[in-house]
Amino acid sequence: MLRSLVGSEMCIRDRYQRRVRDPSLVNMPFTLYYHTACTGFYGRGWAPLAMLKHAKAEHDIKEPQDAPEGSGFAPPMVGFPEGHTIAQTNAICAAVGRAVGLAPESAADQAKADQLVADAGDVTGEVFGGKPAERLNKWLEYLAGNLKEDGFFLESGLSYADFAIVPLLKVIAGKQSKGNLEGVVVPEPLLKWEERMGALDGVAELNATGISILPDSML
Repeated sequence: MLRSLVGSEMCIRDRYQRRVRDPSLVNMPFTLYYHTACTGFYGRGWAPLAMLKHAKAEHDIKEPQDAPEGSGFAPPMVGFPEGHTIAQTNAICAAVGRAVGLAPESAADQAKADQLVADAGDVTGEVFGGKPAERLNKWLEYLAGNLKEDGFFLESGLSYADFAIVPLLKVIAGKQSKGNLEGVVVPEPLLKWEERMGALDGVAELNATGISILPDSML
């Protein structure tokens, strides 16, 4: 498993570095625009930031008010090296994933990755919407059932889908640390997958900062 993990990291970084060496593709750093510039909490900025750090992509982090006018309705927003800026968490995860070598190659896997990103967003919404533990547990069992033999969510290996799902588990853990979400049980396969993700350089770097996924008032 460790060999698979290391191999995935090296492949991803090689794809991104080939992109960096082409000056026609990279004119400036990526820029993540999010609340507190991610100094107070990571929130929905976690997944794109973790991917950028994992790929060792040059990036800046700024406040939402610094984003180009018309970039989107609400943060996060991400500016790309080619000069465009987009919003909407799901779209950002897929676009950053493609840009840094974390997108699957087949159309089927890309479609599945997009579905899983949307699934993560739906579950997170239901967590904040106060849905009962029984329903949340069904969601979590469903996600666990999508893990593949190599330990990631796609047969092709590590992808932006994996990074998009991590914040969900962080939110659940954070809420449970405050005595909330009683009866919600994260399946063991998901916990092992989260541990595996935590071993990635970019994820480990964010974890080491001690910055929470959300402020206490939202947990």
